[in-house]
Amino acid sequence: MRNALLAGIGWLGILQSWNAPGPGMETTARLIGMATALGTLTTLVFRLGIWRQEMENTKANVGAEVRAYRRESTANFDRIERRLDSIDRFIAACTPRA
Repeated sequence: MRNALLAGIGWLGILQSWNAPGPGMETTARLIGMATALGTLTTLVFRLGIWRQEMENTKANVGAEVRAYRRESTANFDRIERRLDSIDRFIAACTPRA
C-alpha cells in the first residue's frame, strides 16, 4: 500500500509537470486518476520483480537440495553395495564347493 501511494504521488508530480495547469476539477481529477493508475502499475511491476527473484532463489535452493540429496544417496548406496558384497563373499566362503 505504501509503495503504491509513493508511486502514485511521484506519478502525480510528473503528470503535473507535463500538463499545463488547467482550470477546474476535471483536469485535477483526470491527473489524479492517471497518477493512481500509473502508480498501481508501477507497484505491480515492482512486485512482479520481487516475485520473480523469489522464484529464482527457490529454484536455486531446490537445485542445491537435490544435488545434496543425490550425493548423500550415492554415498549410502555405495555403502550398501559394499555391505552386500561382503555378505556375498562371506556366504561364498561358508558354502561348501561341490
